[in-house]
Amino acid sequence: MFINTLPIIFTYTHLFSVFEAVIFLTALFFLIYFYTPEVIKSWTKKPDITIYDTLYSAWLGNSKLWLAFWPFFLLANIVLFYIDYRILNVTYTINSWKTVHGMMLLPIVWWTTSVWRCSVHTRYKIWGSAARTLTVFFMLEYIMRFVISTQYPSTFFDCRLLIMEYGDCL
Repeated sequence: MFINTLPIIFTYTHLFSVFEAVIFLTALFFLIYFYTPEVIKSWTKKPDITIYDTLYSAWLGNSKLWLAFWPFFLLANIVLFYIDYRILNVTYTINSWKTVHGMMLLPIVWWTTSVWRCSVHTRYKIWGSAARTLTVFFMLEYIMRFVISTQYPSTFFDCRLLIMEYGDCL
């Protein structure tokens, strides 16, 4: 997360500086921390039988926070890293890159909803707040990726080699 987007934003644009980004992201964490509900200490998890039951219980907020947060967080970051790797090696087009982002949008909505609902099922409030904050950061990453692909495509994509997609780089 933020591996390629923030360096591009800081280097090639003047949307915001490093200092402004740090202040904004820190303030966002504290705002989310103060609005995160307290942990439910008496809650116990019922065992899930299938993967569908696990996903459904996470969606309803009846799962442990780590089970709702970590698997998808790792998967989504691996997918984003992989498609960025493919773009940097000029084996993906801009449209392929945008298609993968579109395919990931609904799972990210599921993940964000699950994490926000399950954030009270952890040992300490800080972990629920951190997980909620990282979902918001992930949404900001998606917004920055959209801005880069629409407003500054030549900063990330090698438009000289993408003859079929040249119109996307103008």
